Formats: sequence, C-alpha cells, structure tokens
Amino acid sequence: MQFNHVEQAIQADLLWAASSPDLIQCGKQSHSEGLSSIADAPIMGELMQWLKNNNHQQPLTELISQRQPRRLGIYYEVLWQYILENFPGVRLVARNLPVMDNNRTLGELDFIYYCQQRQRFVHLETAVKFYLGVTHSITADITEQPQLSWSHWLGPGCKDRLDIKLLKMFNQQTQLSQIPQGRDTLIKLGVQEPLREICLKGYLFYPLSQPFQAPLCSHANHARGYWLKVSDMHLLEGYSDHWQILKKEQWLSPLQLQNNQNPLTLIDLKRQLTEQLTIKPFPVMVANIQPAIEDPYEITRFFITSPNWPTD
Repeated sequence: MQFNHVEQAIQADLLWAASSPDLIQCGKQSHSEGLSSIADAPIMGELMQWLKNNNHQQPLTELISQRQPRRLGIYYEVLWQYILENFPGVRLVARNLPVMDNNRTLGELDFIYYCQQRQRFVHLETAVKFYLGVTHSITADITEQPQLSWSHWLGPGCKDRLDIKLLKMFNQQTQLSQIPQGRDTLIKLGVQEPLREICLKGYLFYPLSQPFQAPLCSHANHARGYWLKVSDMHLLEGYSDHWQILKKEQWLSPLQLQNNQNPLTLIDLKRQLTEQLTIKPFPVMVANIQPAIEDPYEITRFFITSPNWPTD
C-alpha cells in the first residue's frame, strides 16, 4: 500500500506525535518497571516550544520524501526521527539499530539518542496504535476484570490487540538494550547503560451503544473516539450533520478540513459506507465536523464497522 502523507497536516502531525497523551501510563503496572514515558522527560517543555516556534514544513516534507513511508506506523516513526535529528537538545545516535546473535536478528532498537540536559543516552521505542473496545475478549483472560483487560481492545483488522502490543513492548522491545547482545551492540557506539523510554500514542475507540471502562493503566487523557456497526448509524443522528471519511494518513492529528472538501451528510455517509463495507469489511474511520465559516473543525471521530465485525 502506498502511504500518501497530507502535506497540509504534517506540522500538525508532528506536534501531535510529541504532545498527544500516551495510551498507557508507565509505572502503574509491573511490566513497565524501569521504563518511563518520553512525555515525562525534562526536555519536553523546551521541545514543545521548539516545535511550536519554528516552521518545520519544508525539512519535514523532504525527510518524508526520502523515507517514503508506506505504513502509518513508519510515518509516525519518521516524525520522531525528524525531532531527534533536529531538536537542539538531543543528538540522534542510531535508529532501527539491529541487535544480532551471531547471524540471527533478535530485533531492532527504534532510537538511541543522547539527551544534553540529562547527559545520558536513551533507548526510545515508539508506536502508534488504534484499538476498539469489545465486550468479549478473544483470549481466556481471567486475571483481570473483563472490561479492564487489555485483551478486550482489538485493532480494526483484528490481527492486533492491546495486550499483545504492550507485552511485546515491555517484555521484548524495551529489553533489547539490556540483554548481552544489545549491550555489546551499544558499546560499539560508545553507549552504556541507556535510560529506557517509550512513546505509545494513538486512540482508543469505545462502543457507542454501551458503557465501557478504560483499560488498566490507561492515561486519563488518552485520545478517544467511539465505534459502532454500520447498521447502527441511526445513533449518530444527534451529532452535527457534517461528516468526513478519514484516509489512513489522516488518522493522527485532528482533521484539518480543506476548502475544496465538502463534508458528507449522515444519509450520504451511511449510503457510502454500507456499500464500501459490503465490498471490503474493514472498519472505516470518520470524523464528525463542526461547521464554521472560516475553520471547520473535528468534534470527535468514530470507527464504523461491518455488521459482523469483529468476526468477519
């Protein structure tokens, strides 16, 4: 799939990558021992000023053109690459650094950077994820209260789950710099005993038709939306009658509606999605728009699924 970034939105995406709330709070559960969020790093205040006070459009566009990301996760990684390569408070040492065991690749370290303020090297793992809360877990998880369990949060394609991602990030990805092979790899770059940080952003989509609790250890202010089946779209009649289907490259920062974009009415949206989901039953993200004379803005976003999701 060719990923086409939206040039008008890349600065907003860059700011969102750094400033949007984490999905999960580090330190609130045992798996994250020794980890911290980059959002808590002492450089964040200075970093946010740098992001807001400078025009990053041209150099960021050039980097995106060089990397040509084909997936949203890689695009998000490129945003962080730009920050770590250009923010004066840090020095990027390595990205996508493979850790080898003889001829076998154990994994890659997303980023190794040096923080001038802390005078420490840092191993940073990044990810952006989108999960829909479901009543029935796919796994037989009896260790946690049902709706609080991470396994009750599915990716739109049902191939990814919040529990799978978190356990992989906490138990594998962030541990790579701690194992002997990882330490040997870093020593060759002059890096010893790096701090470990994560940057896990994204959205959690709650069922529109029923109360649903946030997952364990989720950030109180995490980005959120709602999901519903296409057959239940009558539940949206109380919202603004201005809608926009979001392409995958528009999934990060709140939608910036262009002058040549005409929002859909709910009737038109339902007609279009009914046809689309019949052909390809992959959930579609949409934004509800507050109309305005100069700058229409996104109110909230939804995933619309096929009638049989997640069992399609």
